[in-house]
Amino acid sequence: MSLEIKNVTKIFGTSRKGEGFTALDDVSLSVKKGSSFGLVGESGSGKTTLTKCILRLESLTSGTIRFEGKDIHALSKAEMRRVRARLQIVFQDPYASLNPRITIHDIISEPLIIHRETVPMSSRQRTERVEELLLQVGLSREHLFRYPHEFSGGQRQRIGIARALAVKPEFLILDEPTSALDVSVQAEVLNLLHRLQDELGLTYFFISHDLGVIRYVCDEVAVIYRGKLVEQGPVDDIFDHPKDDYTRMLLNAMPDPDPDLSPFRRVE
Repeated sequence: MSLEIKNVTKIFGTSRKGEGFTALDDVSLSVKKGSSFGLVGESGSGKTTLTKCILRLESLTSGTIRFEGKDIHALSKAEMRRVRARLQIVFQDPYASLNPRITIHDIISEPLIIHRETVPMSSRQRTERVEELLLQVGLSREHLFRYPHEFSGGQRQRIGIARALAVKPEFLILDEPTSALDVSVQAEVLNLLHRLQDELGLTYFFISHDLGVIRYVCDEVAVIYRGKLVEQGPVDDIFDHPKDDYTRMLLNAMPDPDPDLSPFRRVE
């Protein structure tokens, strides 16, 4: 397994009386190497908290998270730095996730500087790597020294993906990477992610509230509600034969792609 989450519980605001808010309640799931695993649920269900726990930005109340067999929350700072070079994230908002004051060259090369012990490169080699990444995500060398405000939302998300790929990770956490984009641009970014996974052998942990996106991208899916996993399994099984009422509610809320079946279409 690439990532194994076992019996993870996260409680915020605990006191001597044991009171607190349970953001994650005994969550267990595993992500196979080279696969795409989706985590779906409404806002406030615990998706972001789980992401922070995987990246060790939040501590665990109980349970374990293992990446390639190593307990992430038991590693030293130096060991965790090496793990972070292999485990990267693409953020939800392409407008907020890029520093507006520095060029695209500096944005994408920043991880190469941070992880220079893991991926040693000279300044020239870093520039060559940035150029290679821009081409890989569908941009060009002429974009190298431009600033984020000069790009559209879809282009910015491509830059965010290039930054995540800079240190040649094996595992990408994709935190709602298309939710802030127009529908047509969403399709372009999803197709790009498909291609990159095939070319680079990446493993994806895809977080979304959009079931349509999850079905298109993922092999397996887990449904989370109020911090607890209510259902998980192969995507086709969950979508075609949901067992939990919450999963059925989410599926029933999906818009139908056939305009003739849309509830908003007036029947004469």
